[in-house]
Amino acid sequence: MSGGRIESAVEKIRSEGRVGLMTHIVLGYPSLEESLKLVETMAGCGVDFIEIQIPFSDPTADGPVITQACQAALDGGVRVQDAFEFMEEVSGRYALPFLFMSYFNIAFAYRQAASGGRGGADGVAGFVAASAAAGASGLILPDLPPDMVREGYKEACDSAGLHPVYVVSPNTGRERLEVIAAAGSGLLYATSRTGTTGKEMDLEMQELTGFLSNARETCGLPIAVGFSISTREQVEALGGHADIAVVGTHFIRIWEQGGTEALEAELNKLTGA
Repeated sequence: MSGGRIESAVEKIRSEGRVGLMTHIVLGYPSLEESLKLVETMAGCGVDFIEIQIPFSDPTADGPVITQACQAALDGGVRVQDAFEFMEEVSGRYALPFLFMSYFNIAFAYRQAASGGRGGADGVAGFVAASAAAGASGLILPDLPPDMVREGYKEACDSAGLHPVYVVSPNTGRERLEVIAAAGSGLLYATSRTGTTGKEMDLEMQELTGFLSNARETCGLPIAVGFSISTREQVEALGGHADIAVVGTHFIRIWEQGGTEALEAELNKLTGA
């Protein structure tokens, strides 16, 4: 099991007095081979976490860049089993924490042929167990409300030693944060604003820092902040308020425009290398 990698990474980040970096790939965009090269580049540049998105046809939390990448991966034939095989390879090769990100329907509909699973609770348990066995440290399912006990999700994560990472936004109230405090573990994923990923905009730090302070106090979990982060200045601005900056769409755009060389340069800029 790789759940302990999250705690180790957070401890390292805090001991070094910096904001960590979590990067994001859409598995199979534009191919599984290129996805492996992207992970290799990111790990080589010293990122702290990598989020691997299992493509889904209706990624409701994502903007157009990631939505198009998901569709391209699906059109290319990427399936959930490919994600498990990919996770096993990269988690065995690199010591940093890898997290799966997808949508609840992927877990709900998962069929584990070896045990005759038919989806539903069977699917959730099978998906969680397979994710953990492949080396994932956590799961991010942004459309799964923590106050809904869905098909034994928390129990399956607890049994597998896998962290269920919940997503909150600045309009999440204290009552809901208290529910998340009981349901989640490992990390809390906070969006810098409401809406979907990929919109370029300045961070509203005054509003955001108040929310992050409330979230940290209520949940007691390390905080990763995503959405609209694309500069070193924005990463540094999170210092003292969050542990990790999450950058996804920005790196996809950089890679699409300039390839691996441009991506490596941008990664070094954001990690401060």
